[in-house]
Amino acid sequence: MRLSEERVAVLARQITESLLDEELVDLEIGENDFRFMVESLIMQDLKIEDEIDEEATAFLLKNKPGLEEGSTEWGVELERKKEEFSIARGYVAF
Repeated sequence: MRLSEERVAVLARQITESLLDEELVDLEIGENDFRFMVESLIMQDLKIEDEIDEEATAFLLKNKPGLEEGSTEWGVELERKKEEFSIARGYVAF
């Protein structure tokens, strides 16, 4: 995972505070519950990215054995497969 759980918690707190301070949301739940929801959504998103990365890596290892892991060509092919798998899932990667 690209971010630690601690970093995700900090980001979730910052996001919720910003949304509440700017009155961009009207809560019908407690602020702590809202922060937990934001944190959970971030974690789910990061897990999807990890799954896509694992799928793409496994695909290259199986189907492109001549590619040297870590090479420029590997990186290009990995990004292509990640994009392909993201599109197939309906996931928008940033």
